Amino acid sequence: MEKATKKQKTGATKAIGTANGHAGASNSTSMPATYPALDVSKTFDDRMDVLCDDVIVDCKPFEVESGFDCYIDENVQKEDWKAVWKSHRFGCDVVVEVKDVCFPHAKVEIVEPFCCVPNSLGDFNQPGGDGLQLKTKDDLTTFLSDGNGKVLLLELLPVLDESGDLDGQAEVLELYRYFYTYIWRATDENDDGDYYFAMSLLQPRMKIYYDVQKKKASKAVVDSYTKIMTDYEKKHWQFKIKHEVYRGEEADRKELQKLWVEICELEKQLEKLTYKYYKGMY
Repeated sequence: MEKATKKQKTGATKAIGTANGHAGASNSTSMPATYPALDVSKTFDDRMDVLCDDVIVDCKPFEVESGFDCYIDENVQKEDWKAVWKSHRFGCDVVVEVKDVCFPHAKVEIVEPFCCVPNSLGDFNQPGGDGLQLKTKDDLTTFLSDGNGKVLLLELLPVLDESGDLDGQAEVLELYRYFYTYIWRATDENDDGDYYFAMSLLQPRMKIYYDVQKKKASKAVVDSYTKIMTDYEKKHWQFKIKHEVYRGEEADRKELQKLWVEICELEKQLEKLTYKYYKGMY
């Protein structure tokens, strides 16, 4: 993977916390700059070429995750790089060091000095709620210890490396984040259809995504796609969180089932819109 010719970064953010690890009061520690969560300079062809040639290749839907597993294993450093953990569950960003990458997770440790800022992602946790925002380093450390230090790789933004050594790795993780946010559907992993994902699903989904972003589609399509995708992303994260955080506790099966039904319904709406748009029906 070639290094990016022009590095993008998110600006450093003033962290909140105190020497005893409590969020809530400002200190002199700043949240480090990171590589972008989404690189808006990437074109349709940029992403399509890498996905088709290096990741998905001739994968059927249920094989796509294995394709990404291999791609990340070959291109992402296993350990000793810093990242900002953007936690949906707790609605905060925390600086961590990656100790191991085991797709789709990474084992992390909180770095010293403790650096933590609130984010808006806690809204994904519960309908109408702000999530379970933890306030102390001890709480976060306990949560990580209970889960063997594992967090979702999707929630990690690599800290910007001025040397450029991690540029290629950051691009790989950005593509992974883009794909699993906007292209992949929750039911794809159980799709045992005998057809190639790239040929049948990738191009239509990417086309509507890019046409909506560039306002090439009609206002009706833009509005419908944006609303459905926003609802879908929120429900999908709620479902992920319910699975990730119980740590052996018994989940509320009725709540999970309700979320899954809602996710499937949104998927149907999304795929219907995508198909009609791709076929020129809008």
